[in-house]
Amino acid sequence: MSKNDHRSGATVSRVHYIIEQDTKALLNLLPEIQALADSEKNDALGFIPSGAFEDAIERRRLIAALVDSDGDRTFAGYLLHSGVFPNAKIQQIAATPPFRGKGAASALMKALVSELERVGFVSIRADVASNLTHALNFYARNGFEPIRQRAGGKSRGRTIIIHSRTLESDNLLTLATPHSEFQIDLSRRRASVDPVFAFDLNVYFDLVRDRSHSENARQLFGAALAHTIKLAVAEEFVTELRNTSSNLTADPILQMALQLPRLPKCDRKELEALAVKLYDVVFKKPNAKGLGTEQAKSDVKHLAHAALSRASAFVTRDGSILNARNELLETFDIDIATIDEVLDLIPNEASAQSAIKLQGNGFDLGPITRSELCRYLSDVNVDKPLSSEFTDPASVNTMLHQHAIRCEGRVVAVGILAIAKRVDPVARMLIHVRNEIHDAELFADYLIDFLIRSACEGANAVIELAHLPGQSIVNQAARLRGFHRAYNAPTFSKIAVGKPITADTWNATAQQVRRRAGIVLPHDFDALSSGVEIPIKSLNGRLSKITAQALEDFLSPTLIVWRGRNGVIVPIAREYADELLGTAIQAKFDFILNRQAAFRSRRGYVNSPRAARLMSAGAPIIFYESKRTSNGRGAAVAIARITNSVVISKSQIDPKSDQRLVVDDLDKFSASEDVLLTTFDNIMRFPNPVSFEMLKKFDAIGRANLVSAVSISSDQIESILNYGWSCAKS
Repeated sequence: MSKNDHRSGATVSRVHYIIEQDTKALLNLLPEIQALADSEKNDALGFIPSGAFEDAIERRRLIAALVDSDGDRTFAGYLLHSGVFPNAKIQQIAATPPFRGKGAASALMKALVSELERVGFVSIRADVASNLTHALNFYARNGFEPIRQRAGGKSRGRTIIIHSRTLESDNLLTLATPHSEFQIDLSRRRASVDPVFAFDLNVYFDLVRDRSHSENARQLFGAALAHTIKLAVAEEFVTELRNTSSNLTADPILQMALQLPRLPKCDRKELEALAVKLYDVVFKKPNAKGLGTEQAKSDVKHLAHAALSRASAFVTRDGSILNARNELLETFDIDIATIDEVLDLIPNEASAQSAIKLQGNGFDLGPITRSELCRYLSDVNVDKPLSSEFTDPASVNTMLHQHAIRCEGRVVAVGILAIAKRVDPVARMLIHVRNEIHDAELFADYLIDFLIRSACEGANAVIELAHLPGQSIVNQAARLRGFHRAYNAPTFSKIAVGKPITADTWNATAQQVRRRAGIVLPHDFDALSSGVEIPIKSLNGRLSKITAQALEDFLSPTLIVWRGRNGVIVPIAREYADELLGTAIQAKFDFILNRQAAFRSRRGYVNSPRAARLMSAGAPIIFYESKRTSNGRGAAVAIARITNSVVISKSQIDPKSDQRLVVDDLDKFSASEDVLLTTFDNIMRFPNPVSFEMLKKFDAIGRANLVSAVSISSDQIESILNYGWSCAKS
């Protein structure tokens, strides 16, 4: 199969193999398998009688590769394996002449590896004659390493090189291996019931009276009526209303308040003692509003009851209490939140991107029906309880994003995101990719990135990725995106922030991370810097120390602009920005092919070698969409993190095969024979593009007015980001 890239004239051939493991189907293919084996018996394979093939099929030790063409399936090759658990061995692998050099053998090997890992094998071995150069190269490409040699048979006098590949499997042997990664515990402090948020009279009056904050209060109580959040009031709440009511029986505000859920009763003496301590923290400070008033004494009783009841947070607009929130949290373990901050914890409804359709070279991405999804998960042996969770969630309030990647109409990968519509959701992800598909790594990378961004679109999110045995491609891609997995845990986990972090947004981000995940980050933003270990504490008290870089990966997609983290702003033509950065104002038609760079989490930018000194690994890179030559917006449109930057000869880069790029002609980027190739990840689009005029105010345009790369300081980056996200929620 081939498709033409209409922009570059390049033709990329892809053969999509179907791996056949069904016993009956394989027995029907036996004559073709035997014929292929006999044709190679004097060279690579050696002689195996037909009875041995039949026995291997019955024992499920043989798989075949087929190619579908308009419903007709063509035999492309087979793989015969043996071994004693937990060590497998390749006996024979062969492709028919029409499919040699087209990935048939690799597809068979990937399918076998995936299945062996699924059932817990730890290694796979292959014995290869030293004179079979193509075979030696094949095993090297597929992750095998030579471990020793032995003499071959006397008739040929060859040396046999024994190769081995370690598999990524969960079993008693691998679980005994020391764990070297840092661990952050994402388990939250949970009671036996859902989290409860206490609120004060100001929030209640916002609901029942027409005030400036009434709309937010209505949203909060609407969420409570929809069972998305649980709200409750302290006993003092009702007591205060009774004390101020002029008519206890005919006061509608009081009567309505009497119907509100109450916090559990607590010991009166304990409450009074705690209220005294809280009063000292909140009100005994210079200029504290309400100091010495009866209202202040009543407020701390509300707060004390919430703290003793282990409420998840106390919701208020009171300035004195909000000003003391850090000390109240550290000393009394009570979180203080505004209505806005609580509403931010509730996940958004499925966004427009949940129905997105993209067309790649030889594949397309789009929605999948429930029946298709169930059939796929069954075919690839996903456990029924796990499959049911992502196809028939227990709660009707669970939002599902279900996507599939298809090659020639056949589903070859699925990605599912399940988010319970509640105030403390965990975004659950399930991703499965058929390993034998040529672009399996690309599909795994894209689905992980796509679902992470969907999960944190409204606010930061705790994400759990279900661990599927045999999906090492997905697992490796997950680790690169900051996921971590404790030994034998059923999930990988991470936090996703979804936007850059500056000194101005650090406190709000840290508060939300704590509310979402129970992870306590340092209050002092200046404690973050490259190479310095940062203390991270979970609510169960476990302390970990990690670098700012590792924290950034764990919170990705994000970019932490710590002090002294300087970067660069670079020009990019609109024609490249639209696809490389995904910043197109208007979405593409779904029948127009996207280049592979559009599906990769790591992409490439090309410019002149003169900018090499500015493009440092780890530095922020801001992309300015040039207006002069390409009718661009004349604004900074995206930011990312540089992972690598090298000067390389134009002749060494083939734009048609370097799948990180979206350029065809490298000559326009440099007058010399060299170009600077910069790889970047963690890309984030500005909700509010920063115009040239604003960049000029930030002194970020350089002497040449952003015709070439410009070095910018961490302070300038912070100013640009604060403006670029000023239209989004902080």
